[in-house]
Amino acid sequence: MDKAREKCIREAIALCSEQGLDFTMSQLAARLGMSKKTLYVLFDSKEALLLATVDAMFDEVKASEADVLARADLDLAAKVRRLVVVLPDSYQTLDWARLRGVEEKYPAVYRRIRQRLESGWEPTLELLRRGMDEGVLRPFEPGLLRAVVEGAIEHFLATDALEREGLDYVQALDGMMDLLMNGILVQREEKP
Repeated sequence: MDKAREKCIREAIALCSEQGLDFTMSQLAARLGMSKKTLYVLFDSKEALLLATVDAMFDEVKASEADVLARADLDLAAKVRRLVVVLPDSYQTLDWARLRGVEEKYPAVYRRIRQRLESGWEPTLELLRRGMDEGVLRPFEPGLLRAVVEGAIEHFLATDALEREGLDYVQALDGMMDLLMNGILVQREEKP
């Protein structure tokens, strides 16, 4: 990706975090110090910009996943926990609640989010299977975990659930993984 497009995407992410999907291409052009005409040479529509932004964000997520998998300092359980909800550092402060409504405003963008969210799970599923084979994870259907995670993330993006619960997106992901990894039952010590 060339530097001008990359800069546009970074600023679009910042604008989304500040004011949601209602930012205008004029606001983005002004923020970038370029004309709106130049911006439309780079992206022929706001939807094209948002589609490119989704792809750039998911590409970074996939790169972060590869980093987690390569880390020798993490045991298998830690890798699973991090891998399922990996979020690059640059997106930790993004106000994900401001992206609510993408399905209604930009259906093609929402479809792209779903497509990217639902693809590329092979390394994670392989790690889950390995965890079961090694006895680190109890036997379960990895596809079920995948469906739960995908459904939760889509729910976070499509509803005001995070606001109602007073959580940001990162807290919600951490809480979800805590529930998935540890369940909701209090773990009692085994009696001899």
